[in-house]
Amino acid sequence: MTVQIAGKYSFVSQENFEEYLKAENLGMITRTVLAKTTPDMMVEIDGDKFTITTFTDLKTIKISFTLGQEYECDPGTNKVDKYITTLEGGDTLVTKKVEDTSSTSSTKFTSDQMIITMTTNEVTATRTFKRA
Repeated sequence: MTVQIAGKYSFVSQENFEEYLKAENLGMITRTVLAKTTPDMMVEIDGDKFTITTFTDLKTIKISFTLGQEYECDPGTNKVDKYITTLEGGDTLVTKKVEDTSSTSSTKFTSDQMIITMTTNEVTATRTFKRA
């Protein structure tokens, strides 16, 4: 069974997100603001090219990449890093920082959810979204 990845997703919940942001060395004000966001997200796909747009009350963040190719972006932390994203098992996007392989995230898609699991410096957080 192939899972539909493209679509719009609405924020449902999060676990340990502020601690994850702290482990990412973000300041208290930035952590507090980001931890309070309840974003909507849009995933668009064109072949191996993905565009993921995050909509919050503060700003809209658009990240575009081609699977397996290095790219630079600021995921909303005001820090630009280099990343590589791959698709595993047909339903999970795995993103790794190029220069810090201990920082990873996986975005698993199901028929009705998108679950983002982020790990850095041995601290893991999850954010769950429902298909809109």
